[in-house]
Amino acid sequence: MDPGATVAAANEESQAQDTVSELAGTSWQLVKIMGMADSLAEPENRSLYTLEFSDAGKAALLADCNRGTGSWTSKHSGQLQFGPIATTRAMCPPGSLSDKYLAQFEWVRSYVMRDGHLFLATMADGSIIEFESALAAPLAATVLGEEVRTADAGEMQQIIITRLFDQYAADHGIEAAESEITSFVEKLRRALEGDENLTADDDLTTEETEQVDTMRRKMARSMIQQWKLSRALYKQYGGRVIYQQLGPEPLDAYRQYLEERQAAGDFSIIEPAFVDEFWRYFTDDSIHSFFEPGTEASAFVLPPWEQLS
Repeated sequence: MDPGATVAAANEESQAQDTVSELAGTSWQLVKIMGMADSLAEPENRSLYTLEFSDAGKAALLADCNRGTGSWTSKHSGQLQFGPIATTRAMCPPGSLSDKYLAQFEWVRSYVMRDGHLFLATMADGSIIEFESALAAPLAATVLGEEVRTADAGEMQQIIITRLFDQYAADHGIEAAESEITSFVEKLRRALEGDENLTADDDLTTEETEQVDTMRRKMARSMIQQWKLSRALYKQYGGRVIYQQLGPEPLDAYRQYLEERQAAGDFSIIEPAFVDEFWRYFTDDSIHSFFEPGTEASAFVLPPWEQLS
């Protein structure tokens, strides 16, 4: 056996192990996605787009209102590849980079770490995804065993509530049936056809029609699941209900559920300055419009989308 080849192989194996250890145990948050033709996408809140590398070769992602898990490998210095990423399918707010962000990882093939930043390069369109260390953001809270690092109280609240509501929905089997989603989309389409100020679907290309349908189905899934969750919490806790643009919210039930989860240790607010801001939405009656006393139960008799003409 060639001693030189043996040494080279040993060095290569050692280098691969060093490369893995360089990424393992690190956490990152998105700075920007740079694509072809100088296209640029930057998140408004970096802490809502994260990437964590575990020592066991597992990757965990946060993509706004969605989460993803998968595997990662790095066999050589600067080389990186992700396995299939399984994600939730919530409909995030307008302007979200959730879909664009999650779509990058199957094409990643290399990385560079420089000046405390991580740069991932894709093979598809030459995109560069830039991250900064998530540890740069202060520890604001913990929820279900995860750290929430952000300097914004609103971001912290959104992350905590999303995690807890997702867990409640999973525990109680709350999900939108495909038939419900189809019915929602059809009712929405009919309602839009009656509004002459909106663009008709007939004017769209096949590709645009598919994109619109995908968007509507995501919106339908999110709204149906949220309404079902709100209905379940209202049945469990009762209390006052408020009007919101996307449907009624059982405000007191939300608050009681969160208080129970906090007492049980499911979440903890570390940053003292964020405590009042977190609870203000649930305790300041002046910022809400309430259902008339005695009419709260009517809020969850008929789903809002069933009322579309």
